[in-house]
Amino acid sequence: MIARGADRSVDCLTPVSRVLYLMLLAGLLFWLAPPMARALDAEPAQAPPLRIAVYDVPPYGYTNPDGSISGISVDLWRRIAERLERQFKLIPVADMESILGGLEQGRFDAAIGAITITSEREKRVDFSYPAHRSGVAVALRKDKGTLSALRSYGAATTELSPLIFGSLAMLIFIGVMMWVIERRHPSALGSESSVVTLRDGLYWAIVTMTTVGYGDKTPKSTTGRVIAVSWMFASLVWVSLLSTSLVSRLTADRVEAREMVNTIDLAKKKLAAVAQSSGAEYLDEHRLTYVKFNNLPDALDSLADGKSDAVVNSVGALQYLISKRHANTEEMPQGLLAPAYMAIALPEHSPLKRPIDEALLKITSDPEWIALEERFFGK
Repeated sequence: MIARGADRSVDCLTPVSRVLYLMLLAGLLFWLAPPMARALDAEPAQAPPLRIAVYDVPPYGYTNPDGSISGISVDLWRRIAERLERQFKLIPVADMESILGGLEQGRFDAAIGAITITSEREKRVDFSYPAHRSGVAVALRKDKGTLSALRSYGAATTELSPLIFGSLAMLIFIGVMMWVIERRHPSALGSESSVVTLRDGLYWAIVTMTTVGYGDKTPKSTTGRVIAVSWMFASLVWVSLLSTSLVSRLTADRVEAREMVNTIDLAKKKLAAVAQSSGAEYLDEHRLTYVKFNNLPDALDSLADGKSDAVVNSVGALQYLISKRHANTEEMPQGLLAPAYMAIALPEHSPLKRPIDEALLKITSDPEWIALEERFFGK
C-alpha cells in the first residue's frame, strides 16, 4: 500500500517536479554507490582465515619454545599467502594420520611441512605443485673406537679365513720338512743354531715367513738352504697377498658403510622408521620388517643407542636432525633409496589448488628462494 501510495504521489507531480524528483533520486544513488562498491571489494578480506596444518618435523615446520612456528615450509607458505592475499592460522600437528584425516574431514584447508607425495597419500588427498626436493634415505650409526675396529678386523679375518688357513698349513709343512732334512745332518750335532727338533723347524719357518730372520736357527745342509731360499721368496709373496687382501677388505667395509644405499641388504638390518612416514611406506612397499616410532627424534635415539641398525626417512629431515643432535654418533645419508618430492597437501577438489600452484611456480623459480633452500639442504 505504501508503494502504491508513493506511485500515486509521483503521478500527481507536475512534469517539472517529476524531473526534479528523478534527478534527486539519481543523485542519492550516485552518492551511495562508492560505499557499496567498497563493501563488495572488502568482502573477500572478511573471509575466515585459512586453517593450515603444519607437520611438526624440522626443518620443514616446528614449534619454537615461545610457541611460534618456524621452518622452511612455513616461510614458503607465508610467501604463498601473501600472493593469495589470504589470512591464515598455523596449527601444529604431530602425526601424518591426523593431517590426512583432518584434510579429509575438512578441519584443515591445507597442510604444509615434510609431506612427501606418495601413492598411498594420493588416494586420500590432493597435492599441489612440488614444493621441495626430497627422497627416502638411510641413516647409519657411526662405527668408531677399539671395539668397532676389532669387530671390523674380525669380520675381515673371517672372510679371508681360507687364505689364512692356507698360510698356516704351508708354514707347518715347511717347518716339518726342514726338521726332517736337518735333524740328520752331521753338522747339526752339537750346534745350537741347527734345526734338530720339530719345534726348531716350526720356529724357523715362522720367523722366516714374517721376514724377521733372527738367524739363531739356520739350515746346514744344501737341500735345507735351497728350501730356505725358496721359502723366503714364497713368504714375501704370501704375506704381501694376505696383508693387501686384509686392508682391501677393511677399506671396502668402510666404503660400503658410507654408500650403503647402493649396496646394503636392508633385510639383514634392524630397521626403524616413523609410522606413516615416507620411509615407512617405502619399507612396507618392499616388505621389510621395521620398528615403528611416533617421531623421528625417537627413531634416531634408538639408532644412537644401538637398538636399531638403520633409520629410513626423508633425506632432509635426517640431515637436519643428525647435524643438530647426533653428529658424533650417526652417519649422514650418502644417497637416496628413492627420489621424491614434497608438496602442500589439500582436500580433494580444493579451490585453493590452482592459485597455490601458480604461486608455487613463481616462488620456487625465484633465485632468492633457491638460495634459501640450498642453505637448508645443499645443492
